[in-house]
Amino acid sequence: MRTITDPKHPNVDQVGTDVQFEGEPHRITDVGGGCFTLVRLRDGYGRSVRIREVNKSR
Repeated sequence: MRTITDPKHPNVDQVGTDVQFEGEPHRITDVGGGCFTLVRLRDGYGRSVRIREVNKSR
């Protein structure tokens, strides 16, 4: 797993957790600014998603 961009970020405790996003399981691999980096578990596709969108779907 990558090094966390900002270890003092308020959402850093969510890195490494699995979440359901857009109907599929994803893993949060990084956090920085207002975005999480999500990796889709099915095929390893990674993308940046706003933190607000991820936490709203939990």
